[in-house]
Amino acid sequence: MTDMSFDQLCELFAYTPKGRPLDSREVAAILQVHPNTMEQYRLRGEGPRFFSPPGTRRVWYAERDVLAWIASGAKRSTSEQVAA
Repeated sequence: MTDMSFDQLCELFAYTPKGRPLDSREVAAILQVHPNTMEQYRLRGEGPRFFSPPGTRRVWYAERDVLAWIASGAKRSTSEQVAA
C-alpha cells in the first residue's frame, strides 16, 4: 500500500494536507498517540521517517511519510504479520 500516491493516501485517511513539514505534536495528533510516543518511536527506529536539520534539535516529518507509514501497517486479519 505504500506505493500509493500522496493524493490516494490523503483520500484513504480523509486527511487534508497542510502543505508543509509537520512537527512531532502534529504527527502525534494524527496518530492519536501521546507526543512522547513519537520520541520513543524515533529512539527505537519504529516510526515514520523524520528529518532533523544539522545543528538543531528540531524534528520534522513529511506528510507523505507519515501517511505511508500508517498504510504500511495494513492487514486483512489479526493473525497476519505486517510486512517488514
